[in-house]
Amino acid sequence: MLDGFANWLIGLDPGFYRVLWAGLLALLSACLFFGFRTLARARIIANTPTARLRSAAQGFNEIEGVGHAVDDHPLYSPLTFTPCLWFEMKIERLESRGKNRSWVTVESHRSDALFRIDDGTAEAFVDPDHARIIPHSSRRWRERNSRGAADALSLGFGGKPYRYTERLLFPDRPLYVLGWLETRGHRNAGASAQEAVEQRRRELLRAWKHDDTARARFDLDGDGEISAREWEWAMRLAQGQARKEVGEAERDRATAGNTVHLLHRPPNGEPFIISGLPQETLVKRKTARASGFIGVGLILFVIGLLALDVRPPF
Repeated sequence: MLDGFANWLIGLDPGFYRVLWAGLLALLSACLFFGFRTLARARIIANTPTARLRSAAQGFNEIEGVGHAVDDHPLYSPLTFTPCLWFEMKIERLESRGKNRSWVTVESHRSDALFRIDDGTAEAFVDPDHARIIPHSSRRWRERNSRGAADALSLGFGGKPYRYTERLLFPDRPLYVLGWLETRGHRNAGASAQEAVEQRRRELLRAWKHDDTARARFDLDGDGEISAREWEWAMRLAQGQARKEVGEAERDRATAGNTVHLLHRPPNGEPFIISGLPQETLVKRKTARASGFIGVGLILFVIGLLALDVRPPF
């Protein structure tokens, strides 16, 4: 078998042989690239701890919960009118060009409407734009005519075959999201909270300075003047009271439901995944896919070594 392979390589045209080598190297590079990238994403999913929305830190997070439509008004898929959170559809027509036949895309669409995920502690809106989505359902079927009434009339009986593809995320089903969590509606960053405390401290000191009762409170020696030591004590008291008031205000805002959690595409290139499959199944799938890519890459590498031993490309 190896002798036949060697004889075949030797008999190839030099130009075609170099093209064959270039294709082999390109395919090998692609297999290794996609294999290790898929494996890295499987490791990210497996090693990222699942957070709870009520206590999750801002930034890259993994959330597991149940998907719901916004205001309980689901979308409807254009092909089957199925209630859903997200859909992707494609209509293809079989075209003949001489002896060649191929599927040509007539229409495709992917929804970008927000939906919600509830993990039992809180809810977050999910923006599916630019997400890698693994749906709850994926279907492909063929029909003789397109679903558009005008197309059906124009084609008539026995028209060209059409192929339909529909991918859906259903409401009230388990959902896994790996993405960037951003909470809006109250101050979350330490710098913003410190600015609020500082502003409130200044307001308190300004009010106390023009309040005779407050001034008497800080005049510890009763001489009618506020000394530097007494003023320092007032500043410390104002700092403590400002921290307390700002902290209580932040908790009140959160309790009152004025905060909105949003999961969207990470700004730093990290993966953004929305899956109808549980993360354990997702990790197994990606690991198996990565193993397939890397395995094919290794086979191509061995073939390249054998070819190199028989006939160098240059």
